[in-house]
Amino acid sequence: MDDAARWWAPAAVVAAALVVPFLVRLVLSVPDWVTLVALAVSVAGAVAVVRQIGFQREQRALRVEAARAQQVKAAETEAPPREEHHVPAIPVDSAEPYYRFTLSCTVCWRPNGPLPQHANPRGLAVHAVLERARQVTVQGSPADPDGVQVRLAAELGAHLSDRTGQITAWAEDVGLTVPPEDAERLKRLQDVRKEKQIRDHERELEQAARAYLTSEVLSDPGKAVVWWLARHPEQVREAAELLPTFAQLSAAAHGTEVYLERQARPQLEESD
Repeated sequence: MDDAARWWAPAAVVAAALVVPFLVRLVLSVPDWVTLVALAVSVAGAVAVVRQIGFQREQRALRVEAARAQQVKAAETEAPPREEHHVPAIPVDSAEPYYRFTLSCTVCWRPNGPLPQHANPRGLAVHAVLERARQVTVQGSPADPDGVQVRLAAELGAHLSDRTGQITAWAEDVGLTVPPEDAERLKRLQDVRKEKQIRDHERELEQAARAYLTSEVLSDPGKAVVWWLARHPEQVREAAELLPTFAQLSAAAHGTEVYLERQARPQLEESD
C-alpha cells in the first residue's frame, strides 16, 4: 500500500471531525460553547477511529507476514535435501597462458524434480560449478588470486540450475591458489617488467637529452655559447674562451669539416 492510500482514510476521518461541528453550528445556530464541546468530542472520536484503523492494518500485515513465513517453511520442508561433495584441488585456467589456478570448494546440489533423472547427479553438479568457475578465472590474473577468489565465491554462491535443468548447483568454502613455483615465476616476471619499464624510461630520457644537445645546443657554436651563458651568466669571459671548444663540439656532433680537419691534421703532420 502506498503512502497516499495509507493516509487517505485517517485524513478523511480527521477532516470530518473538524468540519462537522461547524456545519452543525451553521445549520442549528447553537452557541459557541456547544460548538467547542462538540468539536472536542468529535476530535476525540476521530483519534479513536484512527487508532482502530492503524491497529487493524497492523494486524492485517502480521497475518500476511505469518502466512508468507508459513509458505516458505512449507516449501523448505517439501524441497529435497541437498547433497554435497568436497573438491580438494582441481586446476582451472587463468588469463595468462601456461599459468593455472588451483580451485578447492564444496559442491552442493539439489534435484529440481521429485525423482532423479540422471545416473550421476554429483558429476552434473561438479561439471556445472567448474563451467561457471572457468568463466571467472579465465578473466583473472594469476598474480592476484585473492581478488579472483572474491569474485569467484560470489559467482559460485548463487543457486543456479545446470544446463540440463535437472539439478540446482552451487559451491561453498571456495578457495583459489596458485602453485608455489608459478607464484615465484610470476613474481620474478613482475620484477623483470618493472626493471624493463625503468630502463625504458631512462633510455627515453637519454635519447631526449641527446636530441636536445644535438638539435638545439650544439646546432652551431653561437647557440652553444648562449646555452652556456644562460647557465653561467657571470662567466662571460670564460664563454668567449670556450668558443673554439664549442665550435669543435658542434662540428663533432654533426660530423662537419671542423671536426674532420681536426681529425685529419695529425695524419697530415705525420705524412710530412
